[in-house]
Amino acid sequence: MDAGWALILSAVVTAVGGVIVTVIGRFRKENKEDHAIATGMLRHIFHSIGRVESKVDKHLDWHHMKGLDNGREVDDNGIKKDKKVFE
Repeated sequence: MDAGWALILSAVVTAVGGVIVTVIGRFRKENKEDHAIATGMLRHIFHSIGRVESKVDKHLDWHHMKGLDNGREVDDNGIKKDKKVFE
């Protein structure tokens, strides 16, 4: 291989490598943006679940203190058993 072909081959390899690096860089940028969006959504879901969990806990505590009037007894673990309403 003479010097001219070596120079052409090295220029082609450099150009192809540059294109590959550019494409990878764009995918990385898009990937970071997508991850940022997904992270924001997950944080929103996490906070929403926390609020709902708190509301449900307060509601269950209210039922535990007041008792249920649908014929069920409640213990610390949840619904214990059905009472016979009509005997």
